[in-house]
Amino acid sequence: MRIIESMSKSKSKPLSRSNRKILTTGKNLLRILNATADGIMILDSAGFVLFANRAANQFFCKDDEDLTGTMFGCPVADGHKTELQLLSEQGVRTVEMHVSALEYGNAAAVVCLRDITRHIDMQETLRESNEALRLLNEELTLARDEAITQTKLKGQFVANISHEIRTPLTGIAGLADILLNDCNLDEESTENVRLILQSSNQLLVIVNDILDFSKLEAGHVTLNECAFRLDCLLEEIKDAVLPATYQKKVTVSTEISEDIPKSIVGDSQKLRQSLLNLAHNAVKFTADGHVRIVAELVQSSDSSVKIKFSVEDTGIGISKFAKEKIFQPFVQADGSTTRNYGGTGLGLSITKHFVELMNGQLKVESEPGNGSVFWFELDFKLPQHQAA
Repeated sequence: MRIIESMSKSKSKPLSRSNRKILTTGKNLLRILNATADGIMILDSAGFVLFANRAANQFFCKDDEDLTGTMFGCPVADGHKTELQLLSEQGVRTVEMHVSALEYGNAAAVVCLRDITRHIDMQETLRESNEALRLLNEELTLARDEAITQTKLKGQFVANISHEIRTPLTGIAGLADILLNDCNLDEESTENVRLILQSSNQLLVIVNDILDFSKLEAGHVTLNECAFRLDCLLEEIKDAVLPATYQKKVTVSTEISEDIPKSIVGDSQKLRQSLLNLAHNAVKFTADGHVRIVAELVQSSDSSVKIKFSVEDTGIGISKFAKEKIFQPFVQADGSTTRNYGGTGLGLSITKHFVELMNGQLKVESEPGNGSVFWFELDFKLPQHQAA
């Protein structure tokens, strides 16, 4: 900077205190400008370099002061901003240039140069990373869609097969029931038919679970409300699980509060299936003791009631760890559960979905060796002839 240099080199006459201060300030400013990493140049109105700091000389591979007096070949209009590609010993560097007007003596413009090579490289790396992530996301999306499609196809296949199996199973169970109740069989034949009926019913439970789960996954399950008698429904559930107790020391009982109306309005099929799943589980995991299916009135109004349903057993119980996962599909308390007791691990998951569909929440209270209580609360409307 000739303006600064003229101040720093002037020794033609003794300096006053103020001039010495100016000289010191000029030298300090020169040191500061040479220490900065940004290139700074001062140009005259014709575009010649009046001053260039050390960084500016280095950008153009010049020694100190080599740029001074040379023509700067870039536009120097006020506010002009561009990027320059400069060749250096380290390779091509990207330098951002910004021009500002300057009115001081014969100085016309200040040019600031900043090395943004690293910034550009980081932007390019980020762009490449984003592109790689985009491509990976597309691949994952395609893989997910393919997996969903395959899962749906498999689910539909299983549902179709299960439906085909259910029809002959129902026929076998029906014929076995007729043989058991309407024919005079000897003791051995009676026991064999009872085993056929029990096995058929167990297999029907599994098939029905698979079909129900397939419908839930496909979103084909909706509520179908109608008036029904709760006491009759509980008795049907009791009768349905009794065959599974024939070879066990287990009693099954129902209990319903006297203040619950005889007839209520709701989805009796979903309620029946939910309680039946819980009752089947209770019998399956109870070798000795009892299973109770209970309905208690929680609150009532002129047009609706809230009822708490619970299924209690004196079975093997459930650990705290197992309680956290038993409501997941295809999951049972542990690996030995399937080996010892059978089942698909779908019953509780289906029941949970059904209860939530009816605006309830399925809960469990249990400890290993002390039995279990599964319960939920549901709201029901009252038939118009019962509502006040």
